[in-house]
Amino acid sequence: MISEHFDIRTRINMKLALDRICRNRPHGEDHGFRRSVAENIIRCAHAGRTGIGQLVDAGERAVIRIREEREYA
Repeated sequence: MISEHFDIRTRINMKLALDRICRNRPHGEDHGFRRSVAENIIRCAHAGRTGIGQLVDAGERAVIRIREEREYA
């Protein structure tokens, strides 16, 4: 569970980053899309990069990867 690994500030930043990345995106409410973005955000936080900017960047990188995967599928 995420709450076991991260403090409250980090969890808030992670949620804000996920919401920021997913809102106003065509697939932003799609479970698979959100999960992929969230997994990248979690990996970033596990690496100690817990600032909101760092987490948003990690989410953006996931969006780019997802877009590339869909283009080549």
